[in-house]
Amino acid sequence: MKDFKNVCVLKVFEPTAKMLEGIEQVADSLGVHIDVCDNFGDHSITVASQKDEVAFNDAVGKIFAICEDRIYSDSGQSLAQCVVDELSSEGKTVSVAESFTGGMICSDIVGVSGASAVLYEGAVTYSANAKIRRLHVKAQTLENYGAVSKQVCAEMLDGLISTRMSNFAVATTGCAGPDTDEFGTPVGKCFIGVADREKKEIFECDFDENRNGLRRHATNKALWLLLKFSKNK
Repeated sequence: MKDFKNVCVLKVFEPTAKMLEGIEQVADSLGVHIDVCDNFGDHSITVASQKDEVAFNDAVGKIFAICEDRIYSDSGQSLAQCVVDELSSEGKTVSVAESFTGGMICSDIVGVSGASAVLYEGAVTYSANAKIRRLHVKAQTLENYGAVSKQVCAEMLDGLISTRMSNFAVATTGCAGPDTDEFGTPVGKCFIGVADREKKEIFECDFDENRNGLRRHATNKALWLLLKFSKNK
């Protein structure tokens, strides 16, 4: 992109097919260069123009209008960087409980300078016993619904937030494959939850990737959901 006079990198999470089509139309109508790169739901949209600053600014404005609240950065920042910046600016902290993501969420956060101000703790509660002992998930809940369930995800969040040691909690549980679990949960199905001391939100997702691809996608989604959740507080 060094040959372009004006360059902007917008970060957009999971834009719809209609949004991507609209972005292509912007490029065609205004004569600017637009490159879209998808990293497991986390899209980088580079807008570049060699000469026409008016067309460039118009293109950026139109993309903002098309993507609405899916844009989380206009300067190429990562999801983890935006999470750290947002929580740090508000003096807030987060605790994380991960099952199938296996520590990837915490790793992304710790990879950002300033993480120590916002990350209170992270627990990889991979086994059923770990969920019971560390997060106080009920054995009956696991028996009735299975580890990959909305109910278990909710109790994982409760186990974190009930300590009142952090402002926000994030939890993930899912089936990474290669086979279904004893409840017949399809590979790629997962639940991602975010919560504070007053409210929790749990999202059911189905990702069509290989084992590490779906873990990466779920990690990105968890960071995105945490960022949105914290901004609305």
